[in-house]
Amino acid sequence: MKQKRDDGVVDMGRRSAMLGIGGLGVFGVLASRLYYLQVTQAENYKMLSDRNRFNFNTTIPERGRILDRHGEPLATNKLDFRLVMVPERVHNIDETLDTIAKILPLSAPTRRRIKKDIREHAKFVPVLIDEHLDWKVFSALNMKLPDIPGVLPLEDKGRDYPHKGLFAHILGYVGKPAPSALKNDSDPLLRQPTFRMGKTGVEQGQDKILRGKSGLQKVEVNAVGRTVRYWQDDKTDAVKGQDVWLTIDADLQKFAAAQMGEESGGVVVIDVMTGELRVLLSTPTFDGNLFVSGLTRKVMKQLNSDPRRPQFNKVIGGGYPPASTFKMVVMLAALENNVIHPEEKIFCSGKIHVGNRDFHCWKRRGHQLMDMQTALQHSCDVYFYEVIQRLSMDKVKSMGERLGLGQKFDIGLGGQLSGVVPDPAWKKARMGTQWRTGDSLNAAIGQGFVLATPLQLAVMTARLANGAQAVQPSLIVGQDLGTMGTLDINPDHIAFVQNAMRSVCEVPGGTAYRHNSLGITGVEVAGKTGTGQVRGISAAERRSGVLKNRDLPWKLRDHGIMVGYAPYDNPRFAIAVMVEHGGGSASAVPKFRAIMKKALIDDGVKGGA
Repeated sequence: MKQKRDDGVVDMGRRSAMLGIGGLGVFGVLASRLYYLQVTQAENYKMLSDRNRFNFNTTIPERGRILDRHGEPLATNKLDFRLVMVPERVHNIDETLDTIAKILPLSAPTRRRIKKDIREHAKFVPVLIDEHLDWKVFSALNMKLPDIPGVLPLEDKGRDYPHKGLFAHILGYVGKPAPSALKNDSDPLLRQPTFRMGKTGVEQGQDKILRGKSGLQKVEVNAVGRTVRYWQDDKTDAVKGQDVWLTIDADLQKFAAAQMGEESGGVVVIDVMTGELRVLLSTPTFDGNLFVSGLTRKVMKQLNSDPRRPQFNKVIGGGYPPASTFKMVVMLAALENNVIHPEEKIFCSGKIHVGNRDFHCWKRRGHQLMDMQTALQHSCDVYFYEVIQRLSMDKVKSMGERLGLGQKFDIGLGGQLSGVVPDPAWKKARMGTQWRTGDSLNAAIGQGFVLATPLQLAVMTARLANGAQAVQPSLIVGQDLGTMGTLDINPDHIAFVQNAMRSVCEVPGGTAYRHNSLGITGVEVAGKTGTGQVRGISAAERRSGVLKNRDLPWKLRDHGIMVGYAPYDNPRFAIAVMVEHGGGSASAVPKFRAIMKKALIDDGVKGGA
């Protein structure tokens, strides 16, 4: 019996030893693995851990300002509260939006837009939920956000136009990048939900200068993706966009807008020596801030249904008959081509018969005998009907283009209209028909096919005032326009036209005459009025009496135009004023005088004793 007990003890000892050895083996394997993970692979796992704890967010730079020539801010930035979502950190999109909607109402179109943005971008790219939030809503969201994974509040800078609509057509506005912009521009800024790029105007033309460069911010996030700390290491600061200075005088633009009031049209003021644009005003205008915050359907409908077209930049994109302001072009073409002596007199009976129709002068009973100077002074149409029949239209076209008509200018704004200075080749190409004598007669008084923008009329006037240089307009301070070309026009002929323009404003009988025209002693003005017809007048209406503009619907009233420069003996500024359907030149002349007077006084021009 004893022997059996000893054998059992021995067997149990062996088994215990074997289990112990096995346990030590397992422990050794575990210890070896633990050593491998904690020591050998420590750096690798530290990197993986850091990647889980840290994110790098793209930081958006503050957009550069747009300033007037004196440093007055025209486009700047203000604090903007926004809410974004990072899809890869969100467990359930619909539930998250439902939670947000308890504080911030989200319409069905807004939800569709958010989901569309999520589908179209990588999951790590933040998607904008809403912006321009008021502080009460933003603070309420901040209290709730710790319970909403992947949703982030942002305090950012949004675009602001402190003068509202006064400079809207120059500045343009900013908005979300279009798909085409994303395709053609690799800048990571464009992929950020809160980034806004220039869509029109200077904002668009100078966008890459204004936008700056993005930065990177290292942030520590918790398990639900909530940012808990901003780290200063591995940080790349965003570079603020550069400021852009304009040649515009904000104070003078305000004054011009006040003169225009509720009228539809435009004003251009240009330095006749440098080409700098002091005023570039299209009226009525619109508030660019509406486009930053998002237009409602109601506001968009109001803008689109307004017959005065507030969104349309009339000074660079509106084509209008230049009317009698075009007569200076015809005069110079006639003088340069020696088709008439300036002292030769032509009789004006009130009309001229050509072909099978009559072409009328604006003065029904005629002006009697007119030479070239008095013809411009009194704006006699019959005189110019006769002169243009001695000219070929290609000569008139060439002169018009030398003076700046029929072309676009590099001022950094899109949407410019080239206008039209027609000739037989143009009509054949455009309409497939032959040029007729009647086409020339209509062109002689700036009607028919002739079209010009207020900017082109201002440039034409500036070149006439300068007399030698082909003045190029500029809008951006420091813009390199290259060397100005020469007009290559006989100086004596230029001087003759200048004096004729002076007689329009300073000699009794001139269509813009008033004693001491500007109210500045010793300062004289040279200019020309124009009445642009927008409707045909039938023979029956002429027999019964042509309807007055005041008796016509607004859309059928004549445009009012005034161009000119001052001082006559030492030109400083040229101005073009166009009043759309203003009822004739009388609507433009007083506005021209007031704006010119302020421009000269502000520039230091003083009257004589």
